Amino acid sequence: MADTDNAQSTWLPVIGRALANLCLQEVLKREPAKYDSMLKRVKFLQGLGLNRNDAAEVAGSSPASVRELQSRQTRRKKRKNGKGKKKKAR
Repeated sequence: MADTDNAQSTWLPVIGRALANLCLQEVLKREPAKYDSMLKRVKFLQGLGLNRNDAAEVAGSSPASVRELQSRQTRRKKRKNGKGKKKKAR
């Protein structure tokens, strides 16, 4: 019983990431314009149930890079809505 639990805890995440990769490849074939950026691909993979680190690796990036892209996007949205800090005029 312990061997079965150990095998499942080892292989189920691998199988999940492989299936997510196949789903991503298929959606990129069908709708390449919809998932043209790395953040859109990562968001799609996260919708399938992967965490941000695994989604970044499956999408072909590093978790640190995706984190930086997401923070830049958040800052851009805040400035666009007028909720972010503005630079002081000199």
